[in-house]
Amino acid sequence: MIRGSVSIRDDRLVFEGTSESVADEIQRLLRHRYTRRLFVQDFHEAPDDSVLLKLGTAYPKDVSDSRGTDDVMKFVNVGGVETLRAEQTGPGHYAVSLPDRDALYDAFQTRREEMLNHLDWTTAKAIFEAVYDLDPVRNQLNSVVQIVKYLHEEVPLAVERLDRIQGQANTEGYLRVLSDFDFVRIDDGAVFPGEKIEAVESTAPSYDEYERRVVGQIVADAYYVLREELDLRMLSHFPKYANAYYFSAVQKGDPDLHLDTETVRRNLATEWDDDVDPLVLNEKVDQLESADVLRRDGEFVTGTDEVYESVSDGASEVAVAD
Repeated sequence: MIRGSVSIRDDRLVFEGTSESVADEIQRLLRHRYTRRLFVQDFHEAPDDSVLLKLGTAYPKDVSDSRGTDDVMKFVNVGGVETLRAEQTGPGHYAVSLPDRDALYDAFQTRREEMLNHLDWTTAKAIFEAVYDLDPVRNQLNSVVQIVKYLHEEVPLAVERLDRIQGQANTEGYLRVLSDFDFVRIDDGAVFPGEKIEAVESTAPSYDEYERRVVGQIVADAYYVLREELDLRMLSHFPKYANAYYFSAVQKGDPDLHLDTETVRRNLATEWDDDVDPLVLNEKVDQLESADVLRRDGEFVTGTDEVYESVSDGASEVAVAD
């Protein structure tokens, strides 16, 4: 009965009813058409009498402990890959055009990249204070730190004066972002502290604490804009290297997971498309170890409970299939 009420005709999914068994049959047919890793994430009627089908795709990930204590494969569920809207063709009858395989695969790749970007942002917030004093981070955030520092020392500051001080830096670009996120206020060519900076100034016990808290909040609030529009790629640099370990640990649910550096390097290649040289990877792990973000245990890389919990709590959208 159910199989007869769901079919694919001329690249269109046609079905009758909205029961759970209909959703199951739709998933079976779509897996046969596309991939066995596809799943129907959500299936419900919309207020306009159409039916929405949200599709996801899972992919396998080896999360085995490199000490040889287990052999574990998990499937990472990438949800929200595609949403189809089936229009009503008659009472209780629905139809929707299906995307071609290449389009669905491209949508999966895009959604997977968004998922990893979200994970990097989560980790950036979790480890920012730990990596703040590493030279690569300080150097790239220097223009932001300067603006925060100068506003602590003198108010107001002329935009022209800041631009002259910073020379080659994109001062107007930084000020635009800081203004958009309420860290500064610009009035008639002059820069004033915004609500967020004023809130920290009133409570920070020292300048160092003021600077860390303000810059940390800027990174948390404006991470994507700073990275994409102002090209501050270092904001995702150390989070990416940390996540080459923590992504596996979170997927497995094991804060004591131990990975050898070759596995960490393979994770960077398969998840972030970064074929890093082993010497560079060792340098990054050493820097993250010095900041208490990662730990070395003999030949293995492992994490800290504090960072693991922060990443795990913030990565709730990255689900694991049983």
